[in-house]
Amino acid sequence: MKKILLILCFILVGCSKPTIYDTYVKNLKENNNISLDIPFNIEFYIDNVNENRLIYQVIIDNPQIDADSITALVIHNGETSDIFPSVGIVDEKVNLNEEKGIILLGYVNQTSNLVFKVLIETNNQQYIYEYKY
Repeated sequence: MKKILLILCFILVGCSKPTIYDTYVKNLKENNNISLDIPFNIEFYIDNVNENRLIYQVIIDNPQIDADSITALVIHNGETSDIFPSVGIVDEKVNLNEEKGIILLGYVNQTSNLVFKVLIETNNQQYIYEYKY
């Protein structure tokens, strides 16, 4: 009986499919096509939490295009035990025509040599912004 339960556990763990969030993160990590013209304002704010941990805040606002269905994700190359902040992937997409802006907030266990990537998707358009800290 124990063998059957053990085999069943291996099958369930081994057959788990990546979530849509995992797919977005993987694709953004692999994508180096940084957009030259981004029709949004993107602002970064970074503060020390302590000597080995930063908090970062990314604000996306002021769309210069129709932005009624926004998906956004921020990733970085630093160490973290947290998930990367996102909107519109596992929750509802944002209508930036009606909202004042999007704020994505996260933590990272590294204080230098960080590279952030921001993905913004709207109406079948994809924009990638890179920020180095």
